[in-house]
Amino acid sequence: MDPSTQKPEITPGRKKSGTGGQKIRGTQLTEELRAYLKGQGADLVGFGSVSRLEGAPDIMNPSRYLPDAVTVISIGLHINEAACDLIARSVRDNQAPSSYHSYQMFTLSIINPQLDKLAYLGAKFLENFDYRAYPFPANMPHFQKPTKEYPGGPGDISHRHAGVACGLGDIGWHNLFITTQYGARQKMTTIVTNAPLEPDPVLEERLCEPEACGFQCADACPTGAIPGDINEKVTVKIGGKVVEYSKITGWRCRWGCSGMLKSTGGYRDIPMPAREPGSEELLEYKKQVDPWQERMKIYVGLIPYCGRCLSICPGR
Repeated sequence: MDPSTQKPEITPGRKKSGTGGQKIRGTQLTEELRAYLKGQGADLVGFGSVSRLEGAPDIMNPSRYLPDAVTVISIGLHINEAACDLIARSVRDNQAPSSYHSYQMFTLSIINPQLDKLAYLGAKFLENFDYRAYPFPANMPHFQKPTKEYPGGPGDISHRHAGVACGLGDIGWHNLFITTQYGARQKMTTIVTNAPLEPDPVLEERLCEPEACGFQCADACPTGAIPGDINEKVTVKIGGKVVEYSKITGWRCRWGCSGMLKSTGGYRDIPMPAREPGSEELLEYKKQVDPWQERMKIYVGLIPYCGRCLSICPGR
C-alpha cells in the first residue's frame, strides 16, 4: 500500500479536541459536557470540586475510586409528577393508593438504568479527551447485607451530598435531595473525574424548613423512621454550606421501602417488632411478605415501595 494514501492510526477512545491535539479544559469543556448530557436527556447537570466533599466517610470518599479526582459531576432525572401525586393523595386521604405500579416502574426500574447510561456516557465523553472519569451506579448498595449504620447498605458515594457539592440543591429533613425545579422529585447519579472542570456555585438557599411545613415528611412516614423533633438531626458542611437533615431510623425506613405494609405498597401488613431487629431478623420478617408480591420482581426486578415522604414534600 502506498504510504501516502494510508490513514493514520487512531487509538480507540482518543480524539483531538480541535485545539491542535491539546486537551480542552475549564469552562469550555464544562459547558460542552453539560450540553452533551442535557442532549442525552439529563434534566439536571452540575459540577463541583472534590474538595467540597472533604469529611465524607472513607467508604464514600471519591479518591477511593479515582485517586487523582478533582471534579465531581452530579446528574439528575425528574420523576413523573402524576405518579408522585397519586402517592401524595393517598397520604392526605389516609388510605392505600389506587396503584403503586407507576411509582415503582418510573421511580426506579426505568429511571435508574437511564441514569446509569448518562453516567457512562458522561465518563466516556471525558475519556475521549484523555481524562479519567469514574461513573457510579445510580442505585447499588456497596454491601448487600445491611448494618446498623447503613440499614439499606451504603452506596459507593452519596449522590445527594454530591448534588449539594455541585450546586444543584439541598438535602431535606427526610434525607432526600431537593432542588428548586422539582422539589424532592428527582433521582441522581454521580461521576468523579480528574478533568479540571469549572465548578458551579453551591446553592446558598435552604430549601427545607421542617418546622415551617409542620414536619409533613415525618407525619407521612408510616413506620416512624423520620423524627418530628428538630433536635434529632445531622449537621454537615459541604463546600462551606451547612446542611442539616434528620437522624433517620434506617431499619424502619427499610421496613416501609420493602413493602411490608399496605400503606407502603405491600399486599399485607407485617407488624413491626418492638425493638430494632438485626440484619438476619429483618430477613426472617421479610419471609412473611406475600409471595404474589414477590413475583413482581420476576417481571421488573428490584422495585421501590413507599415514597410517601418524597411525594408529600412541599420543598422546591
